[in-house]
Amino acid sequence: MFSAGKWIVRYWPLAMLLLLGLLPWTRGVSGSVADTDAAAPVHPAERHDRGGVAALVLPNVRGNKLQALARIEAYVRRAAAQGAKIVVTPETCLDGYICHQPGLTRERMCALAESETGPGIDRLRKLAMELDLYLCVGFSELAGEHLYNTALLIGPDGRTVGKYRKTHGVEPFYEVGDNLPVFQTRYGKVGIMICFDRQLPEIARTLAAAGAELILVPSNGMWGRMNDAMLRTRCYENGVFLVFAHPRDGLVIDPGGRVIAANMSIPGQGVGLPTNTDTEDAGGWPEAVVREIDLGAWRQSQDGMLQHRRQELYERGAK
Repeated sequence: MFSAGKWIVRYWPLAMLLLLGLLPWTRGVSGSVADTDAAAPVHPAERHDRGGVAALVLPNVRGNKLQALARIEAYVRRAAAQGAKIVVTPETCLDGYICHQPGLTRERMCALAESETGPGIDRLRKLAMELDLYLCVGFSELAGEHLYNTALLIGPDGRTVGKYRKTHGVEPFYEVGDNLPVFQTRYGKVGIMICFDRQLPEIARTLAAAGAELILVPSNGMWGRMNDAMLRTRCYENGVFLVFAHPRDGLVIDPGGRVIAANMSIPGQGVGLPTNTDTEDAGGWPEAVVREIDLGAWRQSQDGMLQHRRQELYERGAK
């Protein structure tokens, strides 16, 4: 007679060995890295005070993901060759920010979107692994039946460090995110805002108060001098570095509100290049704005605005 108890006692060790042997294959026979495989904690020996950051000035490729991926990969490789270790793409660059296209339907949006485990994202995971860098990629995320404007932070191991879903000014068809996370990297703590989020001071302040030292801003809307002034203010009032990536603009700003790298001329800053054309594919513009930042020196000399805050006063509100 069959005895379940005797079977378990006799074959349990063999079953466990078989299970452990199969676990590596649960990540997929294609070799893709699943979104459930969160990046391993950063070991103290891997931490660095200095590192190159890059804003990709990546023209939109509307509605052609394969072409967009090829361009993203080329730009990331060039940024890496210049020393970039944290690379930021523009907002929803996989579909080319197609959300405002006339006649667009939700079905079309969903067809261009993909999940965190989709083939386009998997290709970028492998690229981050190959180049040993962090890649913040903007894409239209399809999560079940839900559609989000998302920025995914991929680590040098190809795994998900974290993701942020746009929380304000969300375009047609997208749902709003409801979280403002901060992520630990080899170079420090990183927060993310997407496009319109930067126009609300509370977002950057919340991230900085949670420990963010560097804020990444994938964008695809407003740009130019008013945008520069706004982002410089966000950095100064919160004491953070910031990287802004846009199809026609790229900025790196320090905690003092100074533009330390740009693809355009910034009056009084002495950095950047003259603007070129107004076309979508603006030939001649730098493909990436790359600059090394020193978070270690910033930590040692930090005397920013946050230390003067009186949170208990603000929580009482105006009376």
